[in-house]
Amino acid sequence: MLKRTFDLRKVFRGVIYVRMSSSRQNPRSPDQQEAEIRQRLKTLGYRWVVVKVYRDDAKSGRYVRRRPGYQKMIQDIQSGVMQVDLILVDTLERFARVDELPVIRKDLLERHGVLILTADTNFADPTTPQGKAFGAFEAMRATEEGRIKAHQVRRGKRDLAQRGYWPGGPRPFGYKLVGRTTECNGREVREGSVLESFPEEDWIIRMLFERAHSTEEGQTRLTRFLNAHPDIPDKFRPFSGATVGYWLDQEIYYGELVWDEHSTGIVNDVRRVERNAEDEMLRVPDFCPPLVPREVWEAVQAVREVRRNSLEQADANGKQIMPLAPGMSLSHLLSGLVRCGECRSSMRPVTSGRKSKAGKSYAYYACPRAIEGHCRNKKYVSEAWLRGVVIDHIKQRLFPQS
Repeated sequence: MLKRTFDLRKVFRGVIYVRMSSSRQNPRSPDQQEAEIRQRLKTLGYRWVVVKVYRDDAKSGRYVRRRPGYQKMIQDIQSGVMQVDLILVDTLERFARVDELPVIRKDLLERHGVLILTADTNFADPTTPQGKAFGAFEAMRATEEGRIKAHQVRRGKRDLAQRGYWPGGPRPFGYKLVGRTTECNGREVREGSVLESFPEEDWIIRMLFERAHSTEEGQTRLTRFLNAHPDIPDKFRPFSGATVGYWLDQEIYYGELVWDEHSTGIVNDVRRVERNAEDEMLRVPDFCPPLVPREVWEAVQAVREVRRNSLEQADANGKQIMPLAPGMSLSHLLSGLVRCGECRSSMRPVTSGRKSKAGKSYAYYACPRAIEGHCRNKKYVSEAWLRGVVIDHIKQRLFPQS
């Protein structure tokens, strides 16, 4: 068995990482974390050298890819730009999610000889039996603390919704939030907020549903309709197909609140959303003034359901248990890499509807915002031609002719 020792008397080189999760938190938190780490080193008498401080301000710990300070630190260590022995943080919660930490720690130690130490444990060595036991306890504590907090927040939001108050989050487009107060012991206490129709926006929702109901158009054509409508102020544009489809599916527009409809989680640094069972949801009829009649909403949903079923049948493969993080399956080599020259959106491959004699469809890259009516780039670039150009260019760079 390989052995290693962690002699606290050595002059280790390290970096400090600090983070706060939200702009609503104490803006001094990262500075306080750094000060705590440095003070703890001084108190313990360690002669370690801090060579750099990395920080992320108002960055959630849920997504690694959205933390530029963290990404820069890891890249510097992995590339050898930063030759250090330690990463010093105030607490483990500032560094990474509990479920990610063991893998990150193992990789940094084995591949780069870097330990992650925390000020709240007096920089105890996490590789010793005692350190591993404490780490397991900390992971359990953090997980349980997060679960309890989430339960308490969820309980409070459910109570608000049941009493007719908005449970939190961005207001639905077409509505405004109006605060309600009550008197308690001679003082006005805020009870919550209710939804009321917002004249500046509600007519757009009504027009959208009327158009969807009368024409049975899909969300792409409906998006074009909204983006081209002369009476809609520019501040509301551009509308996207995803947003329009989301609006068409929301029961709130006929006055019913459906709360706790989905569960969310982070898998492989990607947010995953799953629909909950019907008996887990909370439905509150007559929650707010309806913007569209329920029969119109249901008629629009019936048309959308037909489209959904046709797509599901086309993609059906018989598998019953879907992976949480399926990754990316690319039908076209350059998917996600081709950018629109006008708006810089990621162009997506679309088929022309024509087929070759062999039965193969022709594919083209097109700007999705142009399809939705909010970009001037109407060009369709042949997928086969562009792929050939890129491959030839790569060949010339890798194997230049002498």
